[in-house]
Amino acid sequence: MKDCNAHRSLERYDPREGCWTQLASMKIKRACHSVAVLGETLYALGGYDGNQMVSTVEIFDPRANSWRISSPFSVPRGYGCAVTVNDNVYLIGGINADAESVETVEVYNERQGWSNPGYKAIGQRRFACAIAF
Repeated sequence: MKDCNAHRSLERYDPREGCWTQLASMKIKRACHSVAVLGETLYALGGYDGNQMVSTVEIFDPRANSWRISSPFSVPRGYGCAVTVNDNVYLIGGINADAESVETVEVYNERQGWSNPGYKAIGQRRFACAIAF
């Protein structure tokens, strides 16, 4: 992980104009993090901050062009995958600070915060992606 460059930046692409726009920077630099959209907000989940894997969560409000820190999840990880279903963000798998696979699934709900319902990923899941349909 030493060679991994963590950043705070966020850019938005406008396909009509064919250009990128710099948006507000995250409060914590990250690499190898997971991203999910819930409602009209963007979640940046965990990742590597340049020194260690983290369990921090930041939420981007595009209307205000600002980030806020949210409650952390329990197992610091990077390279996990995130997906939204109904009003929940599911954070699945990844690797921990020791580069070992994380098999847990953690669930975030805006009203209830994080929970660990006991779900496990099927096999080792890292460098993966998830979709809901």
